[in-house]
Amino acid sequence: MGITLKQIAEMAGVHKSTVDKVIHNRPGVSDIKRQQIRALLQEHGYESNPLAKALNYQKKKMTVAVVLPVVDATPELRRGMELVRQDFNSFNCEIAYYEVAYPDVEAQAKCLNRLCEKGVAGVVCSPMEGKPVYEALAALDAAHIPVVTVNSDLEDAPRLCFVGQDMEQSGKVAARLAGLLLGGNGQIGVLSSRESLRSVEQREHAFERYLSARYPEIRIVETVDTHESPALAYESTVKLLGRHAALDALFITCGCVPDICRAVRDQGRSLQILCYERYPEIVALVQGGEIACTISGDLMEQGRRAMRLLFEYIIYDRAPGRGEIYTKNEILLCENI
Repeated sequence: MGITLKQIAEMAGVHKSTVDKVIHNRPGVSDIKRQQIRALLQEHGYESNPLAKALNYQKKKMTVAVVLPVVDATPELRRGMELVRQDFNSFNCEIAYYEVAYPDVEAQAKCLNRLCEKGVAGVVCSPMEGKPVYEALAALDAAHIPVVTVNSDLEDAPRLCFVGQDMEQSGKVAARLAGLLLGGNGQIGVLSSRESLRSVEQREHAFERYLSARYPEIRIVETVDTHESPALAYESTVKLLGRHAALDALFITCGCVPDICRAVRDQGRSLQILCYERYPEIVALVQGGEIACTISGDLMEQGRRAMRLLFEYIIYDRAPGRGEIYTKNEILLCENI
């Protein structure tokens, strides 16, 4: 009988998840310890047995937790995750959903810490920006509970991988579209939720840099944080329009798009509006001409892929091929939606 991962871990004086990180070339292990573990693996001819691991999970119950903020993207992400459930019906697994009010960073951190104490098999999470959430993710990693971040990520967060839009690319694409729509000259207002979502901040920074480099005559006159609140989004848009009579366009990087469009309509303004995703309400607004274009990152696919990667890692010992897995950015206009 071959040597086991647990035995290699005991020889190296580490937890077996640390050995697993070395086998799959994941971060979180010092260079000295990594070399020691690799030497032990080679010396003893260790070979993983994913089939045995999968059979073991058919015998015991497994709970995977999903922690998402209450924002417009969440229903689509959940629908994508549910598509994976049927593929793993033969395993005794449960998906437990936890939704946290946005932008309550402390509440999300507490939820993650409770899951760490429960000892769930893994976590899919859209993390909000903040030290408490980062520390909670670090605690999960220390407890050897794998985490896949989806749709939003934290810089240098200890996680298995991230699944979502290439935020840098999506910001550049939006800026290119804005440049074309405005003919290279005009004023733009930005409706945002960058305070607690790093993904939004990344998009906006890429958008700003691209405009500055390629369309210097287009000026961002103001950025307003809506905090993902429909009422605040409407009110903030009305006030923004009142402050900037010469505004030509709105770049919406947050949710609450229908509320923002309603505010524009109620103020009798005609603007070029760019936003993200393809919820039914957004599709209708694009088809009706109120939104010039939207950039979809395929939220259902993000949810589906994130859950599948986590299940495959837990059950079959298959590590993702890379740390960031991007879905395609698709430009949608009234002509192709």
